[in-house]
Amino acid sequence: MRMDHRCYHNIDASPTPVVSVMDCVSCIREPTEDDIALIHQTTMASEEAIQELNSEMNMLYSVLERLRLQKDKHQENIRQASSLLTLARRLHPELLARIFEICAESGWTRAPVAVSQVCSAWRKAAAFPRVWSHLFLDLRSRNSIGKVEFWLRKVQHAPLHITLDIPLGPLSLEEVWGLLIPRCKQWHTLIVKSVDSTTMNYVLHRCSFPLPALSQLSVITEMEGSQGDLVNVSSLQDAPHLSRLFIEQPNLPQWSNFIGVTKLHVVLSSSTLLAPSINATDWIEMLQALPELRDLTVELSKPEARPYNVNTQRVADLPHLESLTLHVSPEVNGILLTMRAPALRQLHLRCSSDPFSRQHMPSGAHLCRFLESSPCLQLLELYDVDVEHTDFARCFELLPKLEELRLHDSDVADEQLRLLHGNNGYCPNLARLDFRWCNYLTGNALVNLVQSRLPGDEGEDQVSPTTPQTRSIDEVAVINCLHVKEQDVFDLAEITLCRLLMRSNEDHCYGRGCCNNERYRQRLRLRHNNKLPARVIL
Repeated sequence: MRMDHRCYHNIDASPTPVVSVMDCVSCIREPTEDDIALIHQTTMASEEAIQELNSEMNMLYSVLERLRLQKDKHQENIRQASSLLTLARRLHPELLARIFEICAESGWTRAPVAVSQVCSAWRKAAAFPRVWSHLFLDLRSRNSIGKVEFWLRKVQHAPLHITLDIPLGPLSLEEVWGLLIPRCKQWHTLIVKSVDSTTMNYVLHRCSFPLPALSQLSVITEMEGSQGDLVNVSSLQDAPHLSRLFIEQPNLPQWSNFIGVTKLHVVLSSSTLLAPSINATDWIEMLQALPELRDLTVELSKPEARPYNVNTQRVADLPHLESLTLHVSPEVNGILLTMRAPALRQLHLRCSSDPFSRQHMPSGAHLCRFLESSPCLQLLELYDVDVEHTDFARCFELLPKLEELRLHDSDVADEQLRLLHGNNGYCPNLARLDFRWCNYLTGNALVNLVQSRLPGDEGEDQVSPTTPQTRSIDEVAVINCLHVKEQDVFDLAEITLCRLLMRSNEDHCYGRGCCNNERYRQRLRLRHNNKLPARVIL
């Protein structure tokens, strides 16, 4: 597009120079009549010139404003043209719909409604039924029935992932449930939150019909009902694809048989001062109903001591269990003695009470007894769990396939690390170490351990060709360890990868903030002018 410059032809780019009156009239003598006439004439000429210049400036201002408006139009045209090439407009509707579905799945409950009001392309993508698969219902809100009806019209025959939050004495529960039950064949995930167990049992009892697509069930209850009844999920028997269970309630869950469940997460909550005890018999019966269990997590919702009653010598056999996480008080670590898991690959033992309140030495003995039946363990994490030095040595002896060791606020010392040295050391497959708040461990001991496992290390005695070669240490993480100095970090970085920060947002310490050593890492960068070894991960 060419600009029309004809309106600028009358503009004098080289104006006539202004003659100063001071050049024509002397200022050191009294002005004559001719001087006075010349001064009046010059003043009038300058005033006329000013008027002409003001007129010309107004014309230029008008031209400038017109050009500015034209510029704004072109910029708006560029913005609109660029918006047609954005990724959001170029995405296929099915892919855009999947993004909307992920937004709803992550907890943005109004995502389908919000995105459908952005533009026609997004409205088209939001019309896919799967975008409306996640239904969040809080029965405290108004018009819950209208929301269910609207959502079910949108979801059509797509899978349903239902989250139901039920307060005390809900007025609309029966009507809402009456709308959802006819769609039971579409239920893939069901999350029920209830204040008391009486309401929860009523809801679960209403779920006694076949649920052919249900794969995940979450039951969350704050307290027992007025009659002291416990939550019972045994009514959900006709759910052949149910594989994941999340139970949060004051007591251990009760059921008859969930053969296909492979992942179980139990949170024992307590809203009373006297927390109910954990009964070993109830625990074993609960596990024996889950023969295919592969992932088990048990935790206490509050940093409290929970009584544990060992009233049986029975042991639950878990032949397929691969991952076990216990986030409990030290008294409950005795629950390890009631399980046998020969295929276990990962063990996370975490303390839920104040780690500085007292030591609980039996935890180490319980751990050793449990590891005797778990020879395939590859990852061991001890989080604020006190283990005696002799128990540490026994643990290392029982872990021939251990690949990763994580210790948080542990009393491990240099003497225990020496048991891992060289080709004759314990845990020959050990490749990753993660030490945090280990105040007895020295950096020199860490360096010596890594050096002893280097291939062809000259410091080691010559071994026969038939002796199995230990694996090199691929990574060492040290966070807030008192006796690990900067020079130790640099020495480690010369021979392996040394990490000074948490692994990721899935790290157990990520939400707690106990290992966020940003100030230490920042000082390290500044002190060494960002010239740190390449194998130091900050």
